[in-house]
Amino acid sequence: MPFWNEFTHGQFLSECKNTNIAVFVTGSLEAHGRHLPLGTDTILPEHLAKHIAENTEAVVLPTIPFGDSWIFNQFQGTISVQPKTLIDFYTDIMKGVFIHGFKYIVALNGHGGNTPHLESAARLATKKGERVVIIINWWRDLAKDVRNELVETPMGHAGEDETSEMLFVRPDLVDMQSANPARVATRYRVVSAWYREELYPKATYGDPTKATAEKGKAIMEQAKQEIITLIEELEMGKLPLNERSQD
Repeated sequence: MPFWNEFTHGQFLSECKNTNIAVFVTGSLEAHGRHLPLGTDTILPEHLAKHIAENTEAVVLPTIPFGDSWIFNQFQGTISVQPKTLIDFYTDIMKGVFIHGFKYIVALNGHGGNTPHLESAARLATKKGERVVIIINWWRDLAKDVRNELVETPMGHAGEDETSEMLFVRPDLVDMQSANPARVATRYRVVSAWYREELYPKATYGDPTKATAEKGKAIMEQAKQEIITLIEELEMGKLPLNERSQD
């Protein structure tokens, strides 16, 4: 099915009767090392969203390419949005989707800084208990088996996993000659505007030098399968719940 913004008004009225699912895509515009594009966190979930649009009846909303990128504000090219602004924005969009009769919103998120704000917006948009928002932090929630099998180094920012995915999805935007490993370990969680560059040298947290397009392909293909399965289950009214035996 086409993206939401590609419908005419008449098409929207007729075609959206075929589904009760809308896909809400969020990303960011921020530094990703010296080797990845600033829009990495948007490009990757958009790749999955396109697959959803081509293979299901779910309607995909236009991507929101900005997020809460406070951690990387000192790195040139980054544009960050205040948390309150994002929460209000996300909430208005979610409520707007539900007004049109959709039962489920799949929030396909590409950026960790957006997660708490999506959760806050989802609570506000569903506080009457009539609708459902499912938040997927795709880099963490999808393709876990493949990541555990193929990725050699811990997950990070502009590291092996993310660089591999970009080498598969948009290799023309990756400059591997500029890829360098960087990982600063801290005993406790450190939050500080003063030490952002010390905590994330060159806006990197991981080892991109071990990235390959083959790893990225395997990750993205499994992620696609899992997201399609979720959409199909939601169309049948099944929430992604793991059943547990009662003691």
